[in-house]
Amino acid sequence: MRLLWVAALLLSGCLGREGPELPPDVGMSHQARPASAGSERRAPPENEEPVEVGTPVWANYHDTGFFFHGVVVERREDEHRVIYDDGGSEWLQATALRPDALGEEARVHVRRGYQDEFLEATVLRRLGDAIYVHAASGEARWTALPHVRFAGGAPSVPVPGDTPPDAPATEGLEIGARVLVNYQHQGLRFVGTVTALGDDGRYHVVYLDGESGWVAARDLTPEQIGEGDVVHVRRSWEPAEWVRGRVSRRVGPALRVELDDGGVAWTALLRVRLPEAAPAPAAEPAPEE
Repeated sequence: MRLLWVAALLLSGCLGREGPELPPDVGMSHQARPASAGSERRAPPENEEPVEVGTPVWANYHDTGFFFHGVVVERREDEHRVIYDDGGSEWLQATALRPDALGEEARVHVRRGYQDEFLEATVLRRLGDAIYVHAASGEARWTALPHVRFAGGAPSVPVPGDTPPDAPATEGLEIGARVLVNYQHQGLRFVGTVTALGDDGRYHVVYLDGESGWVAARDLTPEQIGEGDVVHVRRSWEPAEWVRGRVSRRVGPALRVELDDGGVAWTALLRVRLPEAAPAPAAEPAPEE
C-alpha cells in the first residue's frame, strides 16, 4: 500500500525529495522537473511588457513550468534578473514572469524544508511573506514564500494581467509586518512575519524558513535592513556556513552583499541573519571641579 501511495503522489505532480544545490552567487537552485503530459492545463496568455526593477513576481524557473517567488533587481534590454526568495538568481524574459497576485484558493505545492518533498496544498490566507495553507493530507499550517511554488496552469494562481493586491500598511510590530527576531536570545536576528498577537502580549511569527513560534515583544524589532548594515550570509545549507559581509544595495527582499572574503553576491532575506547591535559605551563621568 505504501508503494502505491508514493506512486500516486508522483503521478499527481508532487515531486520527490531533492537536496540543495548552491550556485556561485550564494543562492539556492530550485530543483524541479516538468509536470507529466497528463497533468498539463491550457496556458494563459503570456506577458510581453517589460517589468520594472523592484517588482515582486512569480517566475517560471528554468522554464520548468513551476513558478517561484522573487523580485526583479536588474534589466538588460528585454531580460530581467530575478533574485528568488531563497537566494537563487536567473535572467528571464517578461514572458516568464507573472504578477505577485497569489491569494486565497490558489492551488500550490509546499515543502517544509529544502530536503522535503513538495506536496499539494490550497492557500487559505496570506500575510506578506507568510502563507497559511491547507495540505492535501488535511493539515493546515503556516509556511513562507520561499517554500511555495505553483504550476503554470493550476487553479486560481496568478496569470498575466492580474492586479496585485495593495500591500497592507504595516508599521512597527503590526500583523503582517516584517520583523527581526532575536532568536532564542542568542544575539542573532532572523527575519519573520507577524501573523497574530496573543492575549499575553506575545507575537506569533512565521520565519522565512517556514518555522513559526510565539515571541516576546522585547525580542522583536521592525525589519529595516539597509545599505551599510553588517550581515551574515548563509553560503551553504547543510552543513551551515555563514560568511560576514556588508549590504551595498537592497531591492525588495533581495540584498547585494560585499563579503569579507572578497566576493560580491546577490542573496535574499531568507539566507541572512544580523548580529545583535552592540550596546553603546557608557558615558564617562564628568570630572569634579
